[in-house]
Amino acid sequence: MGRAFGPPALRQRRNPSQRGSKALAIVAEIEAEQALVAANRELITRFEQKIQATLARIWADDLVAYVE
Repeated sequence: MGRAFGPPALRQRRNPSQRGSKALAIVAEIEAEQALVAANRELITRFEQKIQATLARIWADDLVAYVE
């Protein structure tokens, strides 16, 4: 039993450029997802800061009301 190298076997083999273009598409998709993750991390940081500022204001108001 030898390896088949006729036309049917050649049709079954993938074109290397097709694999390369598919790999590039996958890499582009992963990079786009990484950009979204980075943007979401920045949003999380911003909202954490806003929450902390709001809590500090609320606690300061409560403290002033308590002291008065």
